[in-house]
Amino acid sequence: METDLLIIGGGPAGLHAALTADRAGARVVVADESFSLGGQLRQQTQWFSNLPGQYGYGKKRGTWVNEQLINQVGASNVQVLKKHTMIGSYLNGNIGVSDGDKTFEIQSRKNIIAPGAQEEAKVFPGWTLPGVMTAGAAQILINREKVLPGKRAVMVGSNDFSLEVARQLNSCGITVEAIVEEKNQIICSDGELVKTVENVPVYTNSTIEIVTGAGEVEHVVIQTPDGSKEVNADLVCIANGFSPILEPFEIMNCHFVYQKELGGWLAAYNIHLQTTKPSCYIAGNAAGITELGPILLTGEIAALSALEAMGFISSAEGDEQKSRCWRELANLESEKVLKARTEMIADYHQKHELNLPDYFMKIRGGKMYG
Repeated sequence: METDLLIIGGGPAGLHAALTADRAGARVVVADESFSLGGQLRQQTQWFSNLPGQYGYGKKRGTWVNEQLINQVGASNVQVLKKHTMIGSYLNGNIGVSDGDKTFEIQSRKNIIAPGAQEEAKVFPGWTLPGVMTAGAAQILINREKVLPGKRAVMVGSNDFSLEVARQLNSCGITVEAIVEEKNQIICSDGELVKTVENVPVYTNSTIEIVTGAGEVEHVVIQTPDGSKEVNADLVCIANGFSPILEPFEIMNCHFVYQKELGGWLAAYNIHLQTTKPSCYIAGNAAGITELGPILLTGEIAALSALEAMGFISSAEGDEQKSRCWRELANLESEKVLKARTEMIADYHQKHELNLPDYFMKIRGGKMYG
């Protein structure tokens, strides 16, 4: 199979990148390991307000954004390969993908890798009992599978995602018996979300001591500053944050850097979202854990960079469009994540003796990083 642009990952970043490239006339193939497109957006019924301008103003549900993306891809010339996994890279530069039965090569001029992120586990005695799962798994069960994962839950972690899932569990009739946070205060930055769980007992400076039960979760013992507290529950949700998925970039022999605010280890990239493998661009949460708006915009920046490199758009048009995307991303992304991202990019350019474009320096009055 031959194409101009191969995109690995059919989540929001990959789909937005595909649409950007399709509009410019490039041949695009999207390969995704799942049976349906959208990635995490498929179960994200929560409202998002930090979206790029083309998605309209005001709050939109994640599932609504996903529906828009899928409908637009369906009406485009983008070729979608569902249930196809990237399994290797050939010496000739082609990408090997498999549907589980057969493996074949895709010859592409450029590649965008947008595999997303994975939830981080938290280990404690009893963590393998049925009924212990990540917060994302619980969200999939209630919103996609329409299955209640339990009746009485303990939430481990108090970040924005944790409290959003706690709110959704409660709206389904599941009682959240406790929120356990190892830091000295709730870390959720959304005041409205905090209000939705104000009647839930919150244990700060606390950890899970042990989870017990006869073949499934029945009791949760919380180690608090005031001693052990036992809670009756049949569900434990772990919200320990996300980290970028690395395997496709390891296959491509990309270089990696560590940036805590971006989720840990990730493939190094420049202002054009190009990795140390010239044919390979990065997008989405794989480029740093962030919010939906910036996720979409990284897909667009990567696509514009690939289009410019292949000659589908001029350098002047590429700079203009990427400048717009970076300005919008800077307005939507949290300050600490933006600072970490731009510092990493600046370090990359310095290390490789590459110039930074003027628009990068001008964002936020020249205080984009440093």
